[in-house]
Amino acid sequence: MIERRQTEYDSEREHDEALRRERDDIAAPARAGTRADASMDLFNAMAEIRMAASRAPALLHKQQIAFTADRAQAIAELCDGTEAAIAAVRDLATGSNLDDAALAAFLDESGGLL
Repeated sequence: MIERRQTEYDSEREHDEALRRERDDIAAPARAGTRADASMDLFNAMAEIRMAASRAPALLHKQQIAFTADRAQAIAELCDGTEAAIAAVRDLATGSNLDDAALAAFLDESGGLL
């Protein structure tokens, strides 16, 4: 049963990667390094975050997963970091005051992930 779940997860991940590569291949010729391109890259990155965040509850709903305390804590920390990143992007995009301390903490925690 665990192998089937892993296979389903791997298949879903491969499909997402294929879609991402296809989208990037289509968009690549049009990119010229302009602000509009950077804006579209940001939009695409945020759309990927939304898709991934939408898949997580679906996975939790479909599967009966029992998390160890360490895993549950790690997932909670990932959620906190994601929320901080989204808040920073929202603040920058809307011109709101950016919480520099929260952004610095997020960047420190993200370390090699960015």
